[in-house]
Amino acid sequence: MDARLAVFLMLAIAAPAYAQQVHKCRERGQVVYQSAPCASGISEKAWDATPEAEPTIADKVRLLRIDRELKARNAPSVGYATGATVTTSTSACESAKAQRKAAYDAAGVHRSFAMSSHWDNIVQAACK
Repeated sequence: MDARLAVFLMLAIAAPAYAQQVHKCRERGQVVYQSAPCASGISEKAWDATPEAEPTIADKVRLLRIDRELKARNAPSVGYATGATVTTSTSACESAKAQRKAAYDAAGVHRSFAMSSHWDNIVQAACK
């Protein structure tokens, strides 16, 4: 009997959230928002401000599952590709050309004939 009384008292003490009103008043030329009615008695606007209920445990679990699913879906794949990969000679050719250009830019106008021959041979081999 004491346990039932304790539970009843705890439920009775827990105050339910009642809807409150917000009033938009104009006092001395300035706009004021307050929970009490305006002192002048004329509210420019009044609306109900019902507080949001606390999410239940079921809602929290649901949101946690959704969050985990989204993280798993958006995570980068770690495994190997399942399809066949075909390397195209164009990408190797373009890569060799880009490397040659970077080397030429680094050397500037003072590059040697040996350097030019070296990079031209690499590009020719990649672009066959």
